[in-house]
Amino acid sequence: MLRCGCVLVGLGLAVLIAGCGGDDKMQSAGALTSPVSGETRSAGKHESLVPLIVSPVEQAVPFRGSGGTYLVSYELRVFNATPLTLLPARVSVSTPSGEVIEKLDRAQVTDALALPGARSGVRQLRVGQQATLYLTLSFDDRSKIPDRLVHRIVVRSDRFPRGRAVSSPAVVKVRNAFDVPVLGPPLAAGRGYVAADSCCSSVRHRRASLAIDNREWLAQRFAVDWEQIDASRRFVKRGGDPKNPADYSIYGARVIAAADATIVHVIDGLDEQTPGALPEGISLREADGNSVVAKLHDGLYMLYAHLQAGSIKVKEGDTVKRGDLLGLVGNSGNTSAPHLHFHVMDGPSALTSEGVPYVIDRFATRGRLRSTAVLDRYENTTTPFDVLPFAGSADNRAEMPLDLTVVSFG
Repeated sequence: MLRCGCVLVGLGLAVLIAGCGGDDKMQSAGALTSPVSGETRSAGKHESLVPLIVSPVEQAVPFRGSGGTYLVSYELRVFNATPLTLLPARVSVSTPSGEVIEKLDRAQVTDALALPGARSGVRQLRVGQQATLYLTLSFDDRSKIPDRLVHRIVVRSDRFPRGRAVSSPAVVKVRNAFDVPVLGPPLAAGRGYVAADSCCSSVRHRRASLAIDNREWLAQRFAVDWEQIDASRRFVKRGGDPKNPADYSIYGARVIAAADATIVHVIDGLDEQTPGALPEGISLREADGNSVVAKLHDGLYMLYAHLQAGSIKVKEGDTVKRGDLLGLVGNSGNTSAPHLHFHVMDGPSALTSEGVPYVIDRFATRGRLRSTAVLDRYENTTTPFDVLPFAGSADNRAEMPLDLTVVSFG
C-alpha cells in the first residue's frame, strides 16, 4: 500500500513522484529465494513505484583509447513503466559511495538515447516504450574506475505534481579484472588508414543492435571500418572512377592475422558491390561478404569482412600466426565503399555475439578527420580534403584507434 499522496493516472495506476515514499535504499529484512526459479526475491518494505525500469545490457569492460584515456562504454535498457509520455531530462552516474562521475543534461541524454528507428535524438518515451541509453565514461587513471557504476535517470511529465520523477538506482558491473586482447594490426604496414565508425561517438557500429533468434545482439559494439586515404588525402585515387572498387586507395590492401588464431569460418565467392550506395536485398549470411572468423586463444573471436572473392588464403581449421596473410580488402557484402570491417566478439557468429573491446599493441596517430560528415562527403569521390593535424608523432601503445583517427601501421 502506498502511504503518501501519489498522483493517479490512467486506469487507477499509481505513479511515483519524486520525494514520495521511501528512499532509494531497500529497507530490507533479508532476502528470499524463489522455490520456483531459484532467483533472489527481496523481503524489504517497499513504498515507491518507479517511472522507469532501467537494466544493464552487458557488463562494462574498460580499455585504453587512442586519446590516452581509459574508456568504459556500455548500454542501459530504459522502459517506460507508466501510462504517460515521459521526457528524459537528466542522467547521473556515480560510484557506490555516491561520488558523481558523470552528469548528462537533457540535450546529452537525447543524443545518447536510441530506438530501433532512431539511433540518436530520442526526446521522449511513449507509453510502454523501451529505448537504449548508450554511455561512454572517460578516466585518466584506470585505478579510478569503480567496480560498479550507479545510474539514476530523471524524467519529466506535467502529470507529476513536482514535474519530475527519478528512477531507482541501476547498477552496471565493471570487469576491471578482465584484460582486453592486445592485438597486432589487421592490415599490413601502411599509411593513411582511417578508423571509420570506430568507438565511441559514431552510431553506425556502436548502436547497431540486431534482433536475431529472439534477443538483441550488439556484435559490432567496438567494430572499425578500416578505409585509407592516399598521400594526396583522397579515398579514390586521382583520375579514378568512384564506381570502380579497384580505384579506391584501400582496395587490395593485405589483410593479416592480428594474432595467433584458429580459422573457424570462411565465406568466399561473393561478387564485388558497386560503390556509392548500400546494395539492396542482402541476406544476413551475405552481409559480411567474403569473410573470415578466427578464434583467439582466450576464446574470443575476430571478424574480417568484405574481402575480395578468391583472395582468401585460409580455410576452416587452419592455424595462423600473427602477420599471416588472410586475404585482400574488397567490396563484397553490405558495403558502399571498399574497406575492411574488423571487430572482436565473444562468440563465433558475426551476428549473434557481443562485441568486446581490444587494443592494438602499436600504431602511430597521423591526424583525424574533422567529422563523420566529412567522411560521408568525400568517401566516394576523388576530391582531396583536409585532415586535422596531430601535434607531434604519436607512438600509440596498447590502445584502440578511436573514431575518425588516421593512423600508420609499421
